[in-house]
Amino acid sequence: MILDATAGNRTMWQIKKPTNIIFIDMEKQLEVKPDIFCDNTNTPFIPKLFDTIFYDPPHGWGVLAMFFNVKTRAEYAKLYHKVKYAPTYYGLDKYKSRAELIKHIYYAQEEFYRILKDNGLLWFKWCDGAILLERVLTCFTDWIEMMRLVVSDPQHQTSTNRTYWVCLSKKTQKTSQQSLTQF
Repeated sequence: MILDATAGNRTMWQIKKPTNIIFIDMEKQLEVKPDIFCDNTNTPFIPKLFDTIFYDPPHGWGVLAMFFNVKTRAEYAKLYHKVKYAPTYYGLDKYKSRAELIKHIYYAQEEFYRILKDNGLLWFKWCDGAILLERVLTCFTDWIEMMRLVVSDPQHQTSTNRTYWVCLSKKTQKTSQQSLTQF
């Protein structure tokens, strides 16, 4: 069983309704609705259910005006829904600060540790524009990096930022709870 923990509009998937993937998201205004509306830091799933989890969180925070020339979430939603063909939803409006985004990523990876099988894989996507990948990976203390792929995206060729997919597996022994202040 596979979980897409940040389904968005399922833009990375060639098949939009596969039978072996559960799509979750907390955004209610998506063109392609998730199977379950929930926050990925607190899912309704039993422990060790999934073989694979895909996690593509927002890579920035509070940047609506910079990217979309809007100031409020309502303005963003209105603009977003005028775009044809269910575009990627970036979630840039979800977090007001860097600390809030990092806190969410930390608690999401804790939940993924709970719901992923011991031999399962977590695929984490990150663009290092606002926060470098190495810094974000410090949230994943109970994981082992298995592989790192640099993504070549023709739509973002002018950007100097790098986007990665990082494949992580669970450590056999979970470390003690860490304080978020270290991040």
